[in-house]
Parts: sequence; C-alpha cells; structure tokens
Amino acid sequence: MSRLDELKKQYPELNVSFFDMMTRLDTTKTYKYLPLFCKIFSQRINPKKLWHKDDYSLNILEVQSNLMNKGISTDGLNDGQMYYILNFITEHYNNDTYQTLKEFMDYMDKGQIDNKDISNYKDLDDVRGAVTLASMKEHTKGLENQIIKEYEDEKWVAVRPLTFSASAKYGSSTRWCTTYQREKQYFEKYWRKGILVYFINKQSGYKFAGFKGLNGDAEFSFWNAEDQRIDYLDVNADDYLFPIVRKIFQSEQTNKNLSSDEIQQQVHEECLSAHEKMRIEFYADQPEPEPIQETEIRELLNEMDLHPVPTTTEIPTMRA
Repeated sequence: MSRLDELKKQYPELNVSFFDMMTRLDTTKTYKYLPLFCKIFSQRINPKKLWHKDDYSLNILEVQSNLMNKGISTDGLNDGQMYYILNFITEHYNNDTYQTLKEFMDYMDKGQIDNKDISNYKDLDDVRGAVTLASMKEHTKGLENQIIKEYEDEKWVAVRPLTFSASAKYGSSTRWCTTYQREKQYFEKYWRKGILVYFINKQSGYKFAGFKGLNGDAEFSFWNAEDQRIDYLDVNADDYLFPIVRKIFQSEQTNKNLSSDEIQQQVHEECLSAHEKMRIEFYADQPEPEPIQETEIRELLNEMDLHPVPTTTEIPTMRA
C-alpha cells in the first residue's frame, strides 16, 4: 500500500469527493439521478458559467495566483478544478495557515529545523513553534537596532518591535494583524498608540503578544498566536514571568516614542499604504504647471463674456 493510500485510510474524513456526496444523495442502484445532480452542482462550480467572458481571464488568473500564494501547485489543474479547490476546500483555513506550512517545509528543506521527524508534530501549534525557532536563527544584526529587548533569559525573550520588518520577523507564523504584509497600517497603529511586546519561548517557539494603550487609550490585552484575545491566566508562561511582564507594561513610552528619527522614517515608508504610494508617485510624475500669462486670463474672461482684466496702465487709482 502506498503512503497516499495509507493516509487516505488513516484519515477517511479527508478522503471524500464531491461525487461521494452526490452518490449519498442519489441512493438508487443505477444512480438514476446522478447526471442531473452533476448538471445542477456543476453550475455553482464551473467558473465559465459564473463570470462574464470579458472578466474571465483576469478572474481565473487571480484564482491561480491565490492558490500559488498559499503554496498550492496548480500544475495539471483545469480552471474549474482550481476554482473548486480555492472556494470549497481552502476556505476552511486562512492564508496564514498555508504560509506557516510553506515556511515549515522551506526551513525543513534547508535543514534549519532541529526536529526532523515529521511524525513528532501533533498539530499546527507544534509546526508554528518549529517555524518560530528556525526563524529566530535567521535574525540578523540588521534587526538589532529595530527592536528593544525588554527581557531575556535561557527560556524567554520579550521584544518590542520598532519597525514592521522586526514585527514580521519576530511575529512570524502568527495571525497577529501587526505582521500583515498587505495591511501594514495595523502595525503602525499599535506602534504609535502604546506598548506592543512579543513574548517568545526560545525552547518551544510558543508566542504570545501583549499591548497596552497609552495617552488616553485604556486597552490592555494579550493575544495568542491565532490572534485570539486571551486573559493572562490563559497564557502558557512560567510563573516567574508575571512580575517581569507587569514591569514592562508600567512604561509610559510608546514603541514610537522609543524609536529614533531614522526608525520612525522607516516605519512611515514601510507602512505607507499602496493607495498613498500611488498618489504620491502620480503627482511626482506630473510636470510643474507653467504660470498663467495675463493675456491668457484676458482671453478667458472675454470668452466668458466678462469684462477683460485691465492692463496695468488701465487700473484706476483709489479715490477717497
């Protein structure tokens, strides 16, 4: 029995096709109604019947791009199969899950994950932990001035990210909005408003984040790797860490306040939205307007059937 056959037998809940479902619907011995069911259900899955022909090429290209961004190969798939996989299978897991799995495979292929026995990983949290530890090995000196290390011992490290680059690196394999590549404004918001800290277990890769708003913002919250708000009592941290965490959040300085002018400029450039960048680039490419000549103003007013602007010699003097 091949490995694929063994896995299908081990996980029968995953080994169900659309045809399996329809044959459960049509219980006749000859599958009398199955052709009709195929016609009905294919209408919802066939992209050629869903999109206008003028939009089809662009839409199917986006479908393929979305699958590839998740790390899913599209080789040998037709348009309908790609659409089906994207909308009826991958929708049950967010993009961060696929990104974490992709990073796990990449780090494993590069030999940067210590535990190479795949059977030892029980769930997504185990995979996240391995990715975190591998990612931390890649931290370069270039990021040292982009974080503030609030605490570190042989087991835990607590860092304040001062740039989006540092946030994405130390927050890798999580669903924290402060690591979103396409919506970097979230990082800028928390960086500006208060104290943002990432706590990382250097032995297991477990992470949680904490945020305390300052300057009138009363928010004080902790978040797990799934970006779910949790109570500190639910955090998987050693007891001795609590007074350290408490002391860190007694600061009166936001992450922005602790950033140099150079770092603040970097954050501004990193988190500038795509729309703002396009607007800036558009106006930067526009030529400087030439000054309007007096004769042009006079001609314009004449066309509008208004009195022309008098020349300098025609301007009357102010009378008392």
